[in-house]
Amino acid sequence: MIPKIVEIGEIKVIGLQTTCQEAELAAERERMWKQFKHFADTIPNQTNGHMMEICLQKQGSLIKHCVAMEVESADIVPSGMTSFTIPPQSYIHIEHTGCTDTIWQSLYELKQWAKNYHCRLDPNHFTIDVTISEDPPTHGLYVKLEDQKIESGELVV
Repeated sequence: MIPKIVEIGEIKVIGLQTTCQEAELAAERERMWKQFKHFADTIPNQTNGHMMEICLQKQGSLIKHCVAMEVESADIVPSGMTSFTIPPQSYIHIEHTGCTDTIWQSLYELKQWAKNYHCRLDPNHFTIDVTISEDPPTHGLYVKLEDQKIESGELVV
């Protein structure tokens, strides 16, 4: 699939969040997914049941990461979980079909496309990976574009 720029409205999510060193991320992700899958059915107001993994921020080797599910409202948050709202923003999107071990290849393709088309990516590395299907494994990958700046009434891109 060829990457494309998409606009996505506000997204409310409930899930588990951690901040860790990049070297610890694989173990933290495994722990969070195990815990999240055990309690995912208790999350009220789910929109579509698709689980997602979100890189909220990466600063050096420190990563703020979340596993979550989109909800209609976050009025009730299960114990031990957190909720937050992702504001409307622009992303580069690509669909990945295949094993999760090769998602990095689709992300690389997406980033090369962004470079070729002079798209600036978010400096915080904000990324969403939505599990669309487990059989066959299909993921929607979204990498946030850098926010556009307005200086003296003119848009700077």
